[in-house]
Amino acid sequence: MLKMKAGKQSVVSGGIYTEEFFGTVEVGLFATTTDEICIVPPQTKPRHERLIEKALGVEVIRTTIAGSFLIGPLVVGNSSGLVISRMVLEEELEKIRSSFRDLNTLVLESKYTAVGNLILVNDRAALVSSYFNKREVEMIQDVLGVEVLQGVVANRPYVGSISVVTNNGGVLHVQASQEEEKNLSEFFKVEFLAGTVNDGVPFIRSGVIANSRGAIVGARTTGPELMILSRALKV
Repeated sequence: MLKMKAGKQSVVSGGIYTEEFFGTVEVGLFATTTDEICIVPPQTKPRHERLIEKALGVEVIRTTIAGSFLIGPLVVGNSSGLVISRMVLEEELEKIRSSFRDLNTLVLESKYTAVGNLILVNDRAALVSSYFNKREVEMIQDVLGVEVLQGVVANRPYVGSISVVTNNGGVLHVQASQEEEKNLSEFFKVEFLAGTVNDGVPFIRSGVIANSRGAIVGARTTGPELMILSRALKV
């Protein structure tokens, strides 16, 4: 049941909040979260930081990556570690490492810099783009501490931008096949469903920030989309 809150924010009972960040519904571009932490830009409004803490139950750190507030495409991780774009600045990397000393960090020296768009991971497994070479895949596996496979979703190699997974469930690009849903559900040990966000956008990650406790999705997400996201992510 949709419950309207003050302003533009609304909440669906069970842990899904709809919101806009920086005047856009593409909230997933501005944060990367695990079950323990969430990285957001320094420009994040205090009420949005409070929302993240409430919805996801995480510690929030404010930093840019490569001087940019587009965090989602440049960092990805799980409870074991973070994979960070090689474009990260030294002071940004130091802030992350000093804030989360128990978390492994890998600055991936790859020609593909949007690592968040190319890696789909939870605490059990990771699917990484076919773009990466063997050595890069080995490094990703070492820092994330999970089994890693290379592949595509819906015949697309940018698996991290068109899918979202937590330790509870996952959402795939709307054109993903039933076989892909089945295979990835077995691999990640969670149920996947196909869906969209923000009234038909298939780039799921652009409109979702989610972990095992809850989710924040773009404010343009429709009721039917929210139902699929809630069912898939079990929030």
